[in-house]
Order: sequence, then structure tokens, then C-alpha cells
Amino acid sequence: MINNKVTQQSQHCIKKYCQASSAYRFFNLLTSDQLLETVDSLLPDHRERLFPPTETLSMFLSEDRSCQRVVNESAVNRAVSGLPQ
Repeated sequence: MINNKVTQQSQHCIKKYCQASSAYRFFNLLTSDQLLETVDSLLPDHRERLFPPTETLSMFLSEDRSCQRVVNESAVNRAVSGLPQ
């Protein structure tokens, strides 16, 4: 029972951190109902990959643009959202 509570608290903290990240907010803005159609129309032809163009762009708009950090942050965001990694 205690272990479950600790896990829930950890998940809540991670989710709160992810939602506060600028890349996460920017990605949500790019893929919002208001912008998604426009953004999609401006993208070049591409295959859907783990990091589609909108996610890649949003990943590198934070202050610390190191590849390892943005990939790690994205992995955490995907895990919290229940997406494949």
C-alpha cells in the first residue's frame, strides 16, 4: 500500500514537471486544434517516426538544446503520456 502511494506521488511529480517544460507546451500548441491543420500543411513529406517534425522542432526550442537532454525529456513525456518509446 505504501509502495503504491509513493509510486503515485512520483508519477504526479513527473507529470507536473513534464507539463511545465517549454518543449511540452510548445508541442501542444503546434498540435492544438487551432494550429494543427496549418502546421501539417507546411510540413514537407515525411514518414511518421518516433520523433515527427512537430515534436523535433518543439524539442529543440528549450534553453538547453543538448541532444541527450531533449531526447531524455521527450522519453519521459512519452512515458507519462503512455506513448511508445
